[in-house]
Amino acid sequence: MTGKKQGLADAVRETADKMRKKKRRRPISSSVPPHRHCAICNVPIDLDSDPPVCPEESCIEKRKRHEKSKKRLTVMLYLFPAIAIMLVVLQAIAGAGRG
Repeated sequence: MTGKKQGLADAVRETADKMRKKKRRRPISSSVPPHRHCAICNVPIDLDSDPPVCPEESCIEKRKRHEKSKKRLTVMLYLFPAIAIMLVVLQAIAGAGRG
């Protein structure tokens, strides 16, 4: 059994070595300056842009709406379980008071 495992491990190692040697990185093109892309429409923008949106008004508005929705979701993810836990605790306290 261990012979099969050793053989398999050797085969995997050999294949990985072949792929490492075969893998060639594409040379960095000097004609395209470093940049990032707008999170909404994917047009190239400066690396320093924060948030990563282009100056177009529609993209800015979409980003603002997305951030608002993300904040609302975060609040709900913490608030609803907290309310549920409070209800269970109150119910347990009220049940203990009767008995």
